Amino acid sequence: AMDRERRPPFRDDSVRGMHAYDPQASPTEMRRLSGGLAGLYTEPALALDFQAYRPRDVLAFPADKDRTWRLPTELDPVRLMHNAIRAEVTKFEALLFKLGDDKLSRWQIQCIKDWWVGHRDHVVYHHAMEDAVLHPFVRSRVSYPADFRASHDQLNFLLRAVDRAICNRTFNRASELAPVWHGYRTSLYPLLAEEEAILIPLTRAYFTPEEYGAKIGEILRSAPKLALGSLLHHLQGGKEGAMSFLVRYGYEWMAWYRSVHATRTHYREHAESKLASLLVGAPVVCRHKDDLRIMKTLRPLELNRRLMLAPVASSEVSAMVFSQMATGRWLLDVGWGGRDPAGDGTETDRERERGD
Repeated sequence: AMDRERRPPFRDDSVRGMHAYDPQASPTEMRRLSGGLAGLYTEPALALDFQAYRPRDVLAFPADKDRTWRLPTELDPVRLMHNAIRAEVTKFEALLFKLGDDKLSRWQIQCIKDWWVGHRDHVVYHHAMEDAVLHPFVRSRVSYPADFRASHDQLNFLLRAVDRAICNRTFNRASELAPVWHGYRTSLYPLLAEEEAILIPLTRAYFTPEEYGAKIGEILRSAPKLALGSLLHHLQGGKEGAMSFLVRYGYEWMAWYRSVHATRTHYREHAESKLASLLVGAPVVCRHKDDLRIMKTLRPLELNRRLMLAPVASSEVSAMVFSQMATGRWLLDVGWGGRDPAGDGTETDRERERGD
């Protein structure tokens, strides 16, 4: 009998040959294969009940492409894009708790604001790309009932709430941002897990690696610098891992040296350096992996190891969390005041000074 510590964490589904999560796999093996980005724990996509998903044309596009796939599900590009987003969220949350109740200086507050703007734009771009490009591409061959656009719209409410908490309000301690960040993360994680659990098996059933790879290549080439840079920075394997990833989706090997390397460097300078500065206690600009060793001191919260796989639609989870935030219970915690008769929540410091 195979020792449990060495037991493969995937089993072969007898119906479709999909990789399914083996609950008997050891935690050590699961973490190794799912990729521990900054301590991030991400479960593999689950096998689907294909009876719930109807092909557009069963003769032209049968669900028989899964046998052509050799790439493990944990290396699917959608999962890797999501891992980059989750890694940013995980590290920032750990940083908030590390900074705690210490009073922040002006440059530290600006670092937090600058980092947030980059992360916000990354998430907004990613979901807009999914709605405009990726989901229509998959739906060209198979119908699926999940309305991810509604989930994205709900998440955008939370993004605007976090944006107001960070950019439009005065905060002096990192702990003041923890409640609103918790609400954002709590809504984001099940949405990403829901997309992976549906999209990864469907793309492997209805598209060959070449068909899917061509579309992913188009997406990567049109991605903003910070979004692509974040993806490349959080890939495992360093430069070789990033180069292999790019070649898989149609890039020439030399593209790394011509332009793509600069994209990863841009992300490190304008995003990761902000977090490193807050850890070091002084403004720094980091361009290389060795310069960012301080980031390894961040330890994700234990609650991040329990990825939410909610039994309800992620749009409902987001709506519930946003509703709770709008009561003022959390808004008061982060200095929002909780009063917004128009439902906008944009009361400014100037309005408060005027007594409006």
